[in-house]
Amino acid sequence: MSESHFNPKDFTPQLPESVEFILSQLQISGYKAYIVGGCVRDMILHTLECSDNAGLKSDLAYQNLPSDYDIATSALPSEVIKLFPRTIPTGLKHGTISVIYNSEVYEISTFRIEGAYSNKRAPDSVRFTTELELDLQRRDFTMNALAYSPQTGLIDKVNGLRDIINRKIMCVGEAHLRFNEDALRILRALRFAATLDFEIESHTDSALRECAKNLCSISKERIRDELTKLLCGRAAEKIMRKYGDVLCVAFGGMISFEGLEVRLPQNIESKAFIWALFLAQVCDGGKTSKRDKADKILESLKFDNKTRRYVSEILKACEIPLGIDRQEIAERIIALGGRETRGLEYCKQGCVNGGMGLSISGERILRDMIRLKMAVVAQDSTQDSTQKRLKEFQKAMEQVLDSNLPLSLKELCVKGDDLKALGIVGKDIGRILQILLEEIASEKLKHSREALLIRAGELRG
Repeated sequence: MSESHFNPKDFTPQLPESVEFILSQLQISGYKAYIVGGCVRDMILHTLECSDNAGLKSDLAYQNLPSDYDIATSALPSEVIKLFPRTIPTGLKHGTISVIYNSEVYEISTFRIEGAYSNKRAPDSVRFTTELELDLQRRDFTMNALAYSPQTGLIDKVNGLRDIINRKIMCVGEAHLRFNEDALRILRALRFAATLDFEIESHTDSALRECAKNLCSISKERIRDELTKLLCGRAAEKIMRKYGDVLCVAFGGMISFEGLEVRLPQNIESKAFIWALFLAQVCDGGKTSKRDKADKILESLKFDNKTRRYVSEILKACEIPLGIDRQEIAERIIALGGRETRGLEYCKQGCVNGGMGLSISGERILRDMIRLKMAVVAQDSTQDSTQKRLKEFQKAMEQVLDSNLPLSLKELCVKGDDLKALGIVGKDIGRILQILLEEIASEKLKHSREALLIRAGELRG
């Protein structure tokens, strides 16, 4: 779509009632107030995508209206606090107040001019201003330097609309200065290019490559979060091919992208799984195993232990030959922790986040191992036999999971108290229950209460 076919005067997005209320309260009180940044960008993308002639391709997340709305105002933080009864001084130093309204939290920031970035992460100082244009000029990319209010319409002082329509990522002002201020903007550029399938403008491209060394000054947690979003982008494969040298710096030199061809299917919801899929393809092992190298990378990026274990278990499962013997499959599921307890749909979809919400069960690991291998070989016609084996393994696994076979201690028809009644105590209880479970899986023992209690008595000695 050309710029002439998008009339900013006709851009009248429907804002949530809470956002309109906050804007109106500020404006009625004599202050300037706008929604700014990514939410305006996303609403423009939404408008363009709803047009038959848009021709834009972007991540599915941008086909919906934004969930977060950032508000910029000429009101000082103290004045914002006076206007709204429920506030949190989340970023008072930089002029940001969180307003709680209708059980939602909205960040309201005073227009500001930023000082020098001596640590390449955050400004040393900020100075408040009443001019929106000065606030927009400090932002990273033109597409993120747009403002809107129902009273003024779209405000574009840096040709951000043009760049969105042309699918370009361009720095506001001098690119080297922007990247030297905050090196994380380098990864933000790559992340937006991956999620929106935009091109990075030539001067911005050159500057981010030249400033890539500054990524060493950024915290690993911030790098991790940007890389995760990048990997989930629809154009992630293209960005890795084009910017492997920059990404190598982001990974602390632990991954060489030269000659790598990584497959990352779209619309994968599980962030932990996308990391497992990515690391399975980029960790060549060398002197150390693929699992060890992957874990070192995750550790360096400050991932939680549960995510690290999940990825390690999947990569370990990938190393074991795909046998379709149901007894062996049952033993593998038992060894990895049994059936998934959160329901089949949860297990098939995967967990969106790592940490406490991440499921690690035998069923989960083997299902994701199959998904991972299928994703890697899906577009390779020479791997038809591998796909066939994977499907055969999956069919056999489903038969095991659908059976009445106990695949974890909690599914046994005898419990610890039953063994205590036989005089079994301490660690012997867990040890004997595990033996009973394994002998049932190997078909040496019938899963009945009578048979299990007799066998437990024999194992007591």
